[in-house]
Amino acid sequence: MVDRTNELKENRPERHDVLLWIPVLAGPIAWALTQQVSYMLAPSACWWRRHYLLAIPPIVTLLLLAGAALLAWNRWKREPEGSTEKGDPRASRSRFMAQFGFWSCVWFAVVIVATAVPNLILKVCD
Repeated sequence: MVDRTNELKENRPERHDVLLWIPVLAGPIAWALTQQVSYMLAPSACWWRRHYLLAIPPIVTLLLLAGAALLAWNRWKREPEGSTEKGDPRASRSRFMAQFGFWSCVWFAVVIVATAVPNLILKVCD
């Protein structure tokens, strides 16, 4: 029993490893959240003729993505430059997740902006 407890403590992920999942998952979650909230607000924006209501979800999710990208960028720059070349599995994984999280946030920010463009061009009830 004691051996199993020690084994679990040794294999427990570190806090910074768990934090790397935030930027990796932030992009898809932010995009889905933007789509759902915009869809939910569309009838209200049409009824009240408030065009700016449809701009709120993309702005909020872009701010969330900026925070997640900043987290990934800071973690990426903290890792040693050659960590992927030396083959250290933990450092290589952390560096890869940080890079992937950063570029995922950038990509989904572009997607969110692209899906917000029709809200800016079309009228509210079109």
